[in-house]
Amino acid sequence: MELMSDAFGDYLHAIGRIPLLTAAEEVHLGTLVQEWMKETSPSPGLERRGRRAMARMVNANLRLVVAVVLRHQRRINHLNQDPMDLVQAGNMGLMRAVEKFDPSRGYKFSTYGYWWIRQAINRYLQEQTGTIRLPVNLVDLAHRAESIRASSEQPVSREDLATRLGETEQRLQFALTVARRSHTVSLDQQLSNGEGDMTLLDMVSDGIAPQPEDDYKWMHQQVRQLERRERTVLELRYQDHQMVSFARIAEMTGLSKDQVQRLERNALQKLRRRLTPILNPD
Repeated sequence: MELMSDAFGDYLHAIGRIPLLTAAEEVHLGTLVQEWMKETSPSPGLERRGRRAMARMVNANLRLVVAVVLRHQRRINHLNQDPMDLVQAGNMGLMRAVEKFDPSRGYKFSTYGYWWIRQAINRYLQEQTGTIRLPVNLVDLAHRAESIRASSEQPVSREDLATRLGETEQRLQFALTVARRSHTVSLDQQLSNGEGDMTLLDMVSDGIAPQPEDDYKWMHQQVRQLERRERTVLELRYQDHQMVSFARIAEMTGLSKDQVQRLERNALQKLRRRLTPILNPD
């Protein structure tokens, strides 16, 4: 695993020894933090209790930050980023989440904190990897605008979007435009939802579209080498989008249901033996 550097591994080992919070502890500590944060002139005792509660919540949720960082593993490897830099960025988001968390609303801190941590990590990656370095406030404005659009069931006009965000239409449009144009995409970028090492370059067409029969010609050649009855059973069973039942094939061929099942099993075993070396060459 490329992400597991020595420093990262040591960090995981260290935070793994920090006990997690129970639901009751989470509510209690979150309440102490809120009491401290909401007080304009907190007493020394209130501030001391608030800071201790905040430190306890942050330390107990450091593993949540690591979990978010690990979801960016492919991107980290591709961009040659140090995972500990992303951990530090995520920890800043975690601290902000602890400050804003209101346990009286009834949701778990991990659900709330995940959003803040992910936002901090994405912002860090944007600042580090963008071809054009944009001011953080513009990046944040563009992200908030896109989040509103994505979460809305109905199309949101630019005027309505600007009103919700408390911005002018001109500044909002500027933020969206420069954020969109600041990105260039490397064809060597790995696909985050793909298997193996497939990149964007692998998805670029060469202009020659293969026909379906070309894709499966190698398989049809093997099917044609089966015995006649085996080939007939397979053709009948898989000729439609829904498989034809063994009973129906037995009626059509005059064979028994057991014979049909045995012929299919033998045919598939032969195909598996013949096709495995083709699909998995040494």
